[in-house]
Amino acid sequence: MSRILIVSLVLVSVLLGVIVVREVESYRQSGDTVAGVSLALAVQDLVQEVQRERGLSNGLLGGDARLERSVADQRVNTDRALSALEGGIGDTPGAAELRSALDRFAALANTRRQIDGHQISRQVAFQFYTDGITVLNRLTLGLDSARDSQVRHGLWALYALGDTKEQTAKERGFLNGVFAADEFRADEYGQFQEIRAAETAGLAAFARDATGRQQQLLDAALHSENATKAAESEQVAIASFAGPLLRPVDPVTWWAQMTAVIDEQRRVQQAIGDDVRQRAVVLRKEAALILGGVLLAALIAVIAEVTMVFVGVRAIVRPLAMLAFDADDVADRRLPGVIAAWRTSDRSQPPPPEPVRAAPGASTEIAALAAALDGVQSTAFTLASEQALVRRNTVESLANLARRNQNLVRRQLGLISEFERQELDPKGLSNLFELDHLATRMRRNAENLLVLVGEASPRRWAEPIALTDVIRAGLSEVDDYHPVVVHRVDDVGIVGGAVTALAHMLAELIENGLAFSPPDLEVEIYGRMLPTGYLLAVVDHGIGMPSDRLAEANARLRGEQDFVVAPTRYLGHYVVGRLARRLGIEVELNVSPVSGIVARLHLPAEIIAGEKDRRTPEGDGPSVAALAPAADGRVPGGMIVHR
Repeated sequence: MSRILIVSLVLVSVLLGVIVVREVESYRQSGDTVAGVSLALAVQDLVQEVQRERGLSNGLLGGDARLERSVADQRVNTDRALSALEGGIGDTPGAAELRSALDRFAALANTRRQIDGHQISRQVAFQFYTDGITVLNRLTLGLDSARDSQVRHGLWALYALGDTKEQTAKERGFLNGVFAADEFRADEYGQFQEIRAAETAGLAAFARDATGRQQQLLDAALHSENATKAAESEQVAIASFAGPLLRPVDPVTWWAQMTAVIDEQRRVQQAIGDDVRQRAVVLRKEAALILGGVLLAALIAVIAEVTMVFVGVRAIVRPLAMLAFDADDVADRRLPGVIAAWRTSDRSQPPPPEPVRAAPGASTEIAALAAALDGVQSTAFTLASEQALVRRNTVESLANLARRNQNLVRRQLGLISEFERQELDPKGLSNLFELDHLATRMRRNAENLLVLVGEASPRRWAEPIALTDVIRAGLSEVDDYHPVVVHRVDDVGIVGGAVTALAHMLAELIENGLAFSPPDLEVEIYGRMLPTGYLLAVVDHGIGMPSDRLAEANARLRGEQDFVVAPTRYLGHYVVGRLARRLGIEVELNVSPVSGIVARLHLPAEIIAGEKDRRTPEGDGPSVAALAPAADGRVPGGMIVHR
């Protein structure tokens, strides 16, 4: 039952969420409508002033010099309305379109100068103002966010009346120039008829969307005393289709009468805007009330849901959390502990981990889940034990195999050394040297297995050995060390217990450098004393490594990965890393300043021997005579030593 109730509450919450989103959108749209209507009225304020300036400028260009002062005053009013509109745009809907429309007035100052100097015709000046007004009247600010039919019809009526008023203002300005010139010039009568037709179409569009009260207000404006007198002057213009006026009409009187009519239309437009704005405000308040109620209902649903969840936590979630903790403990502590016990124990089997149990009083489902988790733990313990046992047996087998190979190679080297002492033929002796070199490399491969499985090499020196001799010993285990050059190696001794491991590390790093270097480029070795130990560097000039692969190689050198799951071509990295950890050596690969890779080995002071303790290697390994520098600075095989 509780589950059904929780599901029901969740569904109710989702439904309430959808309603909240819808009401928030409705509330936002009502606010956008209010802002759009306010901006639309501000646009009409600017249109009103531009219409006045257009008419006065047209009369001035028609020859009526009495209008100069009126034109100057009107320009101030136009600039004031333009600045007010630009400052109130903000980020309201339609702001981008409005800014683009205002760009039409960028040439207003230049047009005014041309009008003052009579450098522009009446038609061109009239068309400039008309184009700007037309773009402003085409804006439908607030319509995109209006969802209420009353608001939409009100906005349509507002814009239709704006078109009508524009045609009336065009007629005022147009005939103002005609009356000042006392005649229609070429093609002007046809333009006059087009203006009257557009005005009639605007009145018809207004009638489709306006309310009865709004229509009455407009009718009263169109039948006022000024409108009647202006209509008489209009009839004179209509009858003068031949060009000259049938009788003179005072342009100042005509301007005053038509201005009064346009002002009345403007007041009707403001009344419509107030109606739309009041309706939008009412809708905004209603949306706010609905939104508040929905939010309250959603809050109640959330409280109820939280209460049910709290009850469910006590009954279900807490036991599940305990089981999750046990599962994490199995993965993070118990099974890793079993594997570690297998690695460190003798032949005996470690005890199994403690079982997973459900909390007292838990439901049947929780108890079944605990039993299933305990079964998983038991199965994992069995598999981990088997894998650990297989791994231990494998490691022991590899170590045994490596020791056998090492013993065989040691015996083989002994026989080869005996054959070398008995051989007198130079060519045969050279072949024996090559065979000796191959056997030495085989011994290094056998020792690699011992290093990887954690065994120590049986080859140890009792006395300290010179570092240059250790480098020679490493070179003797490399396939082709001819292009190796030793530069500026500070002469120090290495304690006997670290000689074999250090030579092994150098052999792996040198061979790696030779493998990735062109045969005509040298691999260089540098060494110098530091206050904290000794820095040894192996530098190749090969193709180098990308940064990601270089980071992976250093991770292998640090022992952050297991060699069992790594490709076999990277085994040398693991060998070097394990030997470095045994000796306390810090080893790192870096990009060479020129090209290739630099392998830096920081030898700790503990493996550096004093001068008086240094000895020359004897016995197993390369002899001193074989590796001693020749008179020209070279050793057999081509290694160059720069003192």
